[in-house]
Amino acid sequence: MAQKAPVETNALRKPSLVTHGDVFIKDARILTATHGTIEKGCILVRGGKIVAIGPNLKAPAGIAVIDATGKVVSPGIVDAHIHRGIDSTNEGSDAITAECRIIDVLNPDSKTIWQAVASGETSGMVLHGSANPVGAQSLVVKLKYGKSVNDLPIKDAPRMIKFALGENVTRSGQQNSARFPHTRLGVEAVYRRAFTQAQEYMKKWKDYEAKKASDPKAVPPQRDLRLETLSDILKRKIWVQCHSYRADEILMMVRLSQEFGYKIGAMQHALESYKIAPEMAKAGVGASIFADEWAGKLELYDCIPYAASILHKAGANVSINTDGVSGTTAINIDAAKTMRYGGLTEQEALDLITINPARELGIAHRTGSIEIGKDADLVVWDGHPLSVYSHVDTTLIEGEVYFQRRDAFGLDAKSTFKTKLDPFTYMANEEVPKKSDTYAIMGATIHTVSGPVIKNGTVVVSNGVIKAVGAKVAIPANAVKVDAHGMNLYPGFVDAGTTLGLIEFGQVGQASDERELGANQPDLVAVTAVQAQSEHLPSTRNQGILTALTAPRGGSVSGQASVINLAGWTSELMGLKRKAGLSINWPGGGGFNFDGGEQIEDDDDGDGAGTATERWERANRADTDDMGGNPQRGQRNRQGAGAAGGAQATTTSSGAPDVELVFDRAIKYGKQHDAIDLEMEAMQPYVKGQLPIFIHTNAAASIRGVVAFAKKYKVKVVIEGGSEAWRVAKLLADNKIPVVLTAAGKSTLTANTTVNDWDPYDTPYAVPALLKRAGVQFCFQSDGYADSMNLPQRVGESCAYGLSPDDAIKALTQSAAEILGVSDKIGSIAPGKLGNFLICDGDPLELTSNIRYIFVNGQPVEMKSKFTRLRDQYMKRL
Repeated sequence: MAQKAPVETNALRKPSLVTHGDVFIKDARILTATHGTIEKGCILVRGGKIVAIGPNLKAPAGIAVIDATGKVVSPGIVDAHIHRGIDSTNEGSDAITAECRIIDVLNPDSKTIWQAVASGETSGMVLHGSANPVGAQSLVVKLKYGKSVNDLPIKDAPRMIKFALGENVTRSGQQNSARFPHTRLGVEAVYRRAFTQAQEYMKKWKDYEAKKASDPKAVPPQRDLRLETLSDILKRKIWVQCHSYRADEILMMVRLSQEFGYKIGAMQHALESYKIAPEMAKAGVGASIFADEWAGKLELYDCIPYAASILHKAGANVSINTDGVSGTTAINIDAAKTMRYGGLTEQEALDLITINPARELGIAHRTGSIEIGKDADLVVWDGHPLSVYSHVDTTLIEGEVYFQRRDAFGLDAKSTFKTKLDPFTYMANEEVPKKSDTYAIMGATIHTVSGPVIKNGTVVVSNGVIKAVGAKVAIPANAVKVDAHGMNLYPGFVDAGTTLGLIEFGQVGQASDERELGANQPDLVAVTAVQAQSEHLPSTRNQGILTALTAPRGGSVSGQASVINLAGWTSELMGLKRKAGLSINWPGGGGFNFDGGEQIEDDDDGDGAGTATERWERANRADTDDMGGNPQRGQRNRQGAGAAGGAQATTTSSGAPDVELVFDRAIKYGKQHDAIDLEMEAMQPYVKGQLPIFIHTNAAASIRGVVAFAKKYKVKVVIEGGSEAWRVAKLLADNKIPVVLTAAGKSTLTANTTVNDWDPYDTPYAVPALLKRAGVQFCFQSDGYADSMNLPQRVGESCAYGLSPDDAIKALTQSAAEILGVSDKIGSIAPGKLGNFLICDGDPLELTSNIRYIFVNGQPVEMKSKFTRLRDQYMKRL
């Protein structure tokens, strides 16, 4: 029987506090965004407008009061690029569809709007997709969930239109596409031709108006809605918001705007805009970027998390967006990343999601900061919005409450909140200690994880192994001393589910070895194909993740996962445990499923990013993708999936007959066989219970099937993904089955979407605490490659939903090592363990800290990466 679980209905999403636009917020720590911070301040709102701000205000009689004692109030988040609340995203039938309008498909009752509000968003721009060079007219809105369509548009905001550049437009990866343009050269030609036609259209109307003054019978030109819209762009009545990635195409669009005289609100995504930051600043063109979405496809590959700081220092207006489709979003943490990546101040980081995007949308006179006369778009936070130890308590739009937190799981009392950020000094680079066989790290606070915290302690590591740990340790004469006074030393973090080293970027087959053909390939071993020079390895280890499980993802029985260290000259040297476990995709479990299970919406901008689970589910959609992609692709993959076990003719207690057939065959082979079968040989450690089986599944019903399977075959299983593991936590605890959770805390696209519509909105964040409460052992995975570097912050965000920071660190270290079967080597700071550890100058889960040193196999590793190389290269232009 499933455990009784809380639910979330439309009625429960409705706030209990009704203000009618008049409200008094008292005793909050107020982050105004433009006028500093007010400690223990108050805000008076009348008629939806802020009328008073200060520390000593009194609440008028009869007004609704929000007691914000111990809380933080910020401006409402402005998200300059969303696709929420619309029934259709793209009209990709033609290169130009300027006559189409987003308002015609806007649905204010969409839960996705409410999820944005629950994340602290109050305003945004709802955009057409990027299927064509000129898309539909977009819309700047207040996110007034449940109101009428006419209540959402901001009446005095500029009209907007979506332009798009790059691979989505050219469809260059689709050889069967016959729509012009097919190259970036053609894209520029589309704009030039279109604007030239619009100029001719304007001239015809101008001539007509002149002629009509003397000839009342003059015949007007034929009205053309497409050219009329393009004419309004040239008249600067409509602002352009342009999807882009590469620096060359961004600069082309800037120059076209100067030539034809139209207004660019922002270059959207604009991941390489930092390369032309001086040109952007000089032209007065802003950028609304991703924080670090850098490898979903080739044209994203030079995105760096330092981009915002470079643009800001060049004098360009810059904001961060989500490209949001559904789910709650951690856009506030994306803004915080700019403090660690580039040294932006607290104020500058907050500006990226408040006043800066408001400027790009032409609504800074109304929102984006807390000022008298502005709309009361406000967020009350438990904790500081730029801390992982925070969540939204209340969201107000024009003084009316649209979200009130409901603690459905009863976790708030045990949650961690931080209302003030830790003091922080950005460190761009740290010198690596000189080469030696022996090091003594002295003066650090040592978080051993397996034992007590040691203050002012010393760790001695020699020949790759920790030799001594303690407050009073003899230091060998030949040791290189590393001064770590005032710093913290932790075991290296572990990402327990990735495709690191197997894929470099998406949508290019030659850059990926994560997926083999065929249904069952148990003799494949992941580390065989790990690319030791992958750019993802340094970018990930520089954030403290020093070890990972990397695994193949194809078919039903995908192959064998490997535990690797994220530093080493060769894949052999990186291998910590070559054959760590068997990777299986459980049919129908919402993991890498084959029978249509959980469907996650496609990437509406066609970026091909997301977790491995999301990429698999997108690949198996039978319809065309939202960008007008290959309609045969999904059907072809679905047919292949059927061969892998999607079409089930029989049933079993586990619900996975094809997996059981493989195990039955392996057991029979182990008892007797005449010829060597390498696939069956590879299965023997698993059918004999010697090594774990990592089973990718999310649905509670499928997890029950996995438990039945484990009992039937007497094998060791580990659940990977585990979105609904909380529903069957007692079953997992009773059977001592651990879970490798996909961490919440994502920010873009589908972000943190619940499995079921009726699940409480914060379920993805609450799962770790619920498993801890039930006694289930767990650790975390990024479930990808490019986003592995963000795992510590994603895990930290669950601390605002009941998980203690100590348990978060344990899950990232000791528990992960135990579940992966390498706890004899890593996971804690103790004599005999490998010298895998990180040294930081603050809380490693927070972005107000620097990772100062990393050691792998007892050797310090230079903290350089593609990110730092590009940062240093383009900072020289400023």
